[in-house]
Amino acid sequence: MKKMRKTLLTLLLMSIIFTGCTHIDNSPATTEVGISNKNITSSQTSTESFSLPTTTSQTSTQEAITQTPDESTNTETMTATSSSSDIEDIVTTDSTSSNIENGETTEETTADIEEDIEENATKQIVISFLGDCTLASQKGEEKKGNMINYLNTMDTSYFFEKCMNIIGNDDFTIANCENVFSDDNTEAIYKDYSPAFWFRSSTKNAAVYADSSIDAVSIANNHTNDYGSGGYSETKSALENVNVLWGDVENPIILEKDGISIGIICCKFWGSYNVKTIVKQIEELSETTTLQIVFFHGGTEKIHTPEEWKVEGCRKFVDAGADLVIGGHPHVLQPYEEYNGTSIIYSIGNFCYGGNRSPENRTVIYQQIFTFDGSNNLIESEENIIPFYVFTGSTNNWQPAPIEDEEEKEKVFDFLYGRSDSLF
Repeated sequence: MKKMRKTLLTLLLMSIIFTGCTHIDNSPATTEVGISNKNITSSQTSTESFSLPTTTSQTSTQEAITQTPDESTNTETMTATSSSSDIEDIVTTDSTSSNIENGETTEETTADIEEDIEENATKQIVISFLGDCTLASQKGEEKKGNMINYLNTMDTSYFFEKCMNIIGNDDFTIANCENVFSDDNTEAIYKDYSPAFWFRSSTKNAAVYADSSIDAVSIANNHTNDYGSGGYSETKSALENVNVLWGDVENPIILEKDGISIGIICCKFWGSYNVKTIVKQIEELSETTTLQIVFFHGGTEKIHTPEEWKVEGCRKFVDAGADLVIGGHPHVLQPYEEYNGTSIIYSIGNFCYGGNRSPENRTVIYQQIFTFDGSNNLIESEENIIPFYVFTGSTNNWQPAPIEDEEEKEKVFDFLYGRSDSLF
């Protein structure tokens, strides 16, 4: 029916044009299509970047308009006569004529164009990931110059101040929260190894995340249970009270923007025996979310090369449908890999890390930029890696800062992209 209406409109236009052709002068003609750039909501700036549904009819009409009287004199009478009689026969027998006269066909055509524009529009989502963040100290003790001392004396904005121009301008920022927030006198759990650490601080310090544009944290690691189930429960409540989302092995983080849902699987990955469970989570989450991201905690500490089982496992996560795989726990950086078109970074190291006064002083803010078409189909995914110092000065000042020196930045890139075995 829509095609019939378009045909009828075209014939009517041609009849009017040919009938009045003797009144056309030799000045240039202008053809109006009935749509302006004001109605285009995508980043396109001209109608040349999309195709109109009625291209053939518009071309014929424009050619007729630009003809001179001399060129069209011999044919216009016959064409106009035959077109008019054909139209009369159709119009008198087809009830759609009133709809044409009322402009319904034009409205439908415009709606089709707007729908095409919407489908061809693109949108991006930028997600930033930060490594291990410990807003605490060993057993919550305050000592001169340690993290607890800074938390008790500095404004909440201090700790992430040097990266706010980045994480304050993305769509989402995710960090690994590697400590307990607790005000109760909960006992530390027993650990049968040495050295052992128990990281805790007051529940008020969860506000550091909220005040620093950090939207969500993973608590799937080996320190959020340092004070048992009571401390774990307090940690979750402290984050909820400041509107920071959290995820653990049973509860993925779900983010949404522009009709796109992102599922972040926060998990512990200590060996190949964890792969099956994580793969199942990816598959289940794919039924309800647009993107699936694995943010894991595991591996051997203080080594710069990922274990073979970790590499194999991360690749299986991609094979299962993961759109990004990010690792942590070693407290140092490990390389980046693109596997089957999907980004994997095996460890993003420490970030704002209160567990050590002299941690390895290289880290990154890892960003992934996801581009979607107007139907929310993923069409491109690209990494953006920003090299950082974990601290500036002789010892940890609990304030990561960007690396400005181009040579030092290049060393980080060379290591991550496999061009060098060393960060220094």
